[in-house]
Amino acid sequence: MSEAINGQPTETPIRDAACLVVIDTSGSEPTVLMGRRHASQVFLPDKWVFPGGRVEEDDRVLAKRFGGGFMPADLAHEIKPFALAAVRELCEETGLVVGRNAPFLEHGAAWGPFAASGHSPAPESLFPLARAITPPGRVRRYDTWFFVTEAKAVSGKSTLPDGELLDLAWFTFAEAAGLDLPRITKLILDDVVALILNDPEITGLSELLPFYYSAGSAYRRDLISCKVAPPAP
Repeated sequence: MSEAINGQPTETPIRDAACLVVIDTSGSEPTVLMGRRHASQVFLPDKWVFPGGRVEEDDRVLAKRFGGGFMPADLAHEIKPFALAAVRELCEETGLVVGRNAPFLEHGAAWGPFAASGHSPAPESLFPLARAITPPGRVRRYDTWFFVTEAKAVSGKSTLPDGELLDLAWFTFAEAAGLDLPRITKLILDDVVALILNDPEITGLSELLPFYYSAGSAYRRDLISCKVAPPAP
């Protein structure tokens, strides 16, 4: 879908976004945290998704001066705002905090709800998982980085979730696959299942990650590095 400016169609802008896949491996069968989007939402209405949202300018500002670590330690600087956004959005949408038990004093307004929990963000607990760009023709388009972390990385809870996601719950992989998922969410879920089968403790991920995007009439899955600047949308 295109937008019109002065009567002339333009391409839908591609916005930066981040999602965090939280896996609980403490039980007899791994589970994943998911929520359902409101039916009234313009983008992916009534679909089940991982917690996430847009990268804010406050995330970019924080990434430039953030003194904590990332995973991997040499994560490309261009991806760091996405990792921070994933931590912030998880807190906003689920109330779950991935952070250190220390005051978070220097932050922008977007980080207010997170800072109120009494924690500082801990993006070193997140592993880059995949990147995806929404195909052309959609009402919204996003350049999204997906990250994964274990439930044991959750160090606390903040205020109640903001209500953007409904029916937040933990699902086995089989249960999650049976939900009404967007195409990209299903592909990422498949990647997570393969990851857990090979590395149940999520002790280390490959530098090369899947990158999903459209090229003409084809939908591609390439491998890209998370240690160098990612290719432009």
